[in-house]
Amino acid sequence: MRVELAGVDQRQAQDERFPRRSARRIRTRAKILEAALAHFQKVGYADATLNAIADAADVHVTTLFTHFKTKRDLATSLADAEIERLADLIGTAKGNRAIFDFFRELALTTAATRQRLGDHKSGLRQELQKDPDLALSWLRYEEKEILLLADYIAHDYGLDPRLDYVPYLAASILISSGVMSYTRWRSRKGLDLVAETRVALDHAERMARAILPLRTLKP
Repeated sequence: MRVELAGVDQRQAQDERFPRRSARRIRTRAKILEAALAHFQKVGYADATLNAIADAADVHVTTLFTHFKTKRDLATSLADAEIERLADLIGTAKGNRAIFDFFRELALTTAATRQRLGDHKSGLRQELQKDPDLALSWLRYEEKEILLLADYIAHDYGLDPRLDYVPYLAASILISSGVMSYTRWRSRKGLDLVAETRVALDHAERMARAILPLRTLKP
């Protein structure tokens, strides 16, 4: 642990001394993550290789290894990046948009993108779920996603998420609707993912609202 911390401190010191080098490293890391996500979606996590990801990112494989030691590190970093993106979106929307409006737009936009790209391969979420090496990453990903949405619900409905299960239950219902519609779309040809997502959201929203019958939304 001390060795790892020393390494982190050293990198931080170098970043402060060489800001251009730091910016280049950040861009390279982002490029590798983008290539990794596309490759995972194209061939699946199990068949993906670090060499292929490095080629797709147009970097040498040794450069990739300076950022990510294993394929698992890459997948975990992608999950963390997706959670950070969700946190940023929620941070901007909370207090300005109702949770159900926010989540519906997010889910339908995501569905439209997946459908346009023809993403019938497993997405990151599905890879995290099914691969034994990524089981812990999947649990952490799901937990963080629920926590973020539960906090949004608690804010809108004046609840204390430390004392009340309701925000977590409602968040779980909403998230499950997206997972189920995507799974159904992948398993049946000819379905419209956006339409499936809309139907699932309608049911999920009714169920989530039903467990908040006496709550008054904040103005």
